[in-house]
Amino acid sequence: MLTFDDVVNAPVAKLKQAVDDWTTMVTDLGKLADEARDGMQAKTDRAQWAGVNSDVTRPFIAKTTKEFGDARAQAEGIKLILADAHTSFKTAKDALVRIRDEEGPAAGVHVDAQGKVTPRYDLQDDVAARHDPDYPEALRKQKEAVASWQRKIDRIVEDCSDADDSLKRALAANVKDDHNFSAPKYKTLDAEQVDRAAELLKQVTGDGGTARNVEALKELEDLMDDNRDDPEFATAFFRKVGAEGTLDAYATMALDSTSLGPAGQSRADLVRNIQGDMGAMLGLATQQSTPNHLDITWTKELLQAGRKELDVPGVGFAKIYGYQALGSLLREGDYDKDFLLAVGRDMVALDKQNPGMWSESLPMDMKARINLDETGGKGFNPLTGLMEAMAQNPAASAAFFDDAIREDTNKDGIVTIEDDPIKGKGAQDVVDYMLDKKPSDDWYDMVSYEEQHPGQQAMGNALEAAVTGRVPGDEDAPSVSHTKTMASVMEKVVAKIGESPDLASGDGPLSGIAPNLGNMAAEYMPDLQATAENGAERIKPFGEKAEFEKDVMAQFLGSVGQDPQAYGAITNAQQAYTTALVSDVFQNPEKYSDTGEAVRNAVHPGGEIAGMMSEARAQAVVDAAAREDSEYNESVAENSKWANRVIDLVGAKYIEMLPVGGDVIGWIKEDISESLVENAKQDTVGPARREAASDYTQAEKFAKVSAALAVERAGTAAGLTDQQIKDYQGSASTETASAHSIGRDFAVLRVSKEK
Repeated sequence: MLTFDDVVNAPVAKLKQAVDDWTTMVTDLGKLADEARDGMQAKTDRAQWAGVNSDVTRPFIAKTTKEFGDARAQAEGIKLILADAHTSFKTAKDALVRIRDEEGPAAGVHVDAQGKVTPRYDLQDDVAARHDPDYPEALRKQKEAVASWQRKIDRIVEDCSDADDSLKRALAANVKDDHNFSAPKYKTLDAEQVDRAAELLKQVTGDGGTARNVEALKELEDLMDDNRDDPEFATAFFRKVGAEGTLDAYATMALDSTSLGPAGQSRADLVRNIQGDMGAMLGLATQQSTPNHLDITWTKELLQAGRKELDVPGVGFAKIYGYQALGSLLREGDYDKDFLLAVGRDMVALDKQNPGMWSESLPMDMKARINLDETGGKGFNPLTGLMEAMAQNPAASAAFFDDAIREDTNKDGIVTIEDDPIKGKGAQDVVDYMLDKKPSDDWYDMVSYEEQHPGQQAMGNALEAAVTGRVPGDEDAPSVSHTKTMASVMEKVVAKIGESPDLASGDGPLSGIAPNLGNMAAEYMPDLQATAENGAERIKPFGEKAEFEKDVMAQFLGSVGQDPQAYGAITNAQQAYTTALVSDVFQNPEKYSDTGEAVRNAVHPGGEIAGMMSEARAQAVVDAAAREDSEYNESVAENSKWANRVIDLVGAKYIEMLPVGGDVIGWIKEDISESLVENAKQDTVGPARREAASDYTQAEKFAKVSAALAVERAGTAAGLTDQQIKDYQGSASTETASAHSIGRDFAVLRVSKEK
């Protein structure tokens, strides 16, 4: 194992000289090989020569000529290996020197001759600083920085040491015979490491498994970790091991290591790391930008392997399928869109054909797992892993959910884009099929009661990614203009739940993904408001418009809005978009012949949405007695990001409604957030509502005040007088009250009808 000092002081110049010397050797041997081939070999071949001398000399000359060629090839292999090693060593050395001399000091850390990282000015030694109230946090950050730099240095040294070991093995393999030259086995360190990884994989899945081959398992984990971002290694590894071999080996390692119990936790931890590394490598190998990437031929082999029962030792009569192993690998990695679609298309078709196949014959050992992540279930339900992968790839997720489930019409054993959608009674689109799944369908996959429905949670995230174009939880991701495919998926989701609102309300089977559905509704606020009322045609979508039926939309919002998180997201988005519409009236007065009428048109759609949300909230708080007012108020505050996101969208990206000036937009964001939180505190279901189920005064007041505030903000920004603002506020308030009643009636009619 190399040390920091070994790498920093590595004689890379001498290694470069060796590369140059071998380059010269290759050139010289090439000339000799050419001369032998074109000279004595050619003359011998042309000569009219027979007899004993000929029989001896001809083979000798042919062998000598071949030896020159083999010598050149062997020298070429040595040169290439040394050049690859030189690149690795020099890169590592330069990185360590840069950290020691530049990056480390700039970050406030010191690196000594042994590579140990310490603070340049240790806060623990500063007695005066301990009295500073910010001292604990500053000390924590300093320790965190030191640990981070230490990990970075250790990783570079470790990678360089692995390259050194690989160099030794490659050179030994390339020079096998002391008396005869031969073509090189390896031309790169990657090629040698691929063979080494395949050899180790075979060892840890063979006799003794992970229990008795712990050193091999450690080396395998180290190799995988070193190469998880190396496209050449990734593609070569999966091609060498093969599609079925990959799934079989991973499933064997996972099930074997988890069956060892607490004593084998260290093995399971190593396999967990290998799971992530293999996933990252597989994703990289599928990218079309990767040279020699895994093409459609390899992908079809993977689909065939996914349907097969794997030959996993030690699981008794249990049946483990390839897709269960693949589902675990898919949880990590950046996958090519077409690859994910191919896997998803076939996996969901197989699941529809036999939904119970994943749980029909599970291992008797309750500790056994295929997915070793801390979350996401045990891995026996492969759809969970697929959904997690889709959530990380919004474009693939949108295309996946917008498709219909297909069947193997060409009878090649797998379902691909070449096959037709199922016809007749079994015909179903993917959205409909996935939303039909009950949260308890993956009962067999639960690890703990803290995460009861991993499959449904993953599906909710995948759906949100599909319609928003963003990875759920990535708050810094830019907004994406809606495509026709994204809008189509949203239309299907709204139709599915809107036609059966009990699916997502109360303790309905889809209530667990209500927060996702709320985020999706917030994302499509312009489309929802346009469905409520857009006679003046002033509402513009973010890209392609999603088309909804108004009564179905009302049922959807009335159902989803009963969840506090969904309520908060939708309410924030509604108020922000209404503010944008009102602002457009005052910022662009030339577009409107009657300003008062334009203000009324601007606030009316949002008023209807607010009415629908008020009814949803009342249904949950009073009729179902399942929620408290405080939950909704807190959610409005927690989801202010949606107000900011909508303002960003309409202010500078897709539609020209708000002035682009950063100060104005920032002010509006802050003002909306503050007013939403304050008004939400007042928006409670009072005693009268609890007794008569009829008092919507507070909710209506909240909607009216919000509309009036939108007018005040926009009017002030446009330079209107106080009296003008008050007049328009009156119009907005009156129109909102009317719209609120309309929206409420839509929701109460539809939601109550289902109860």
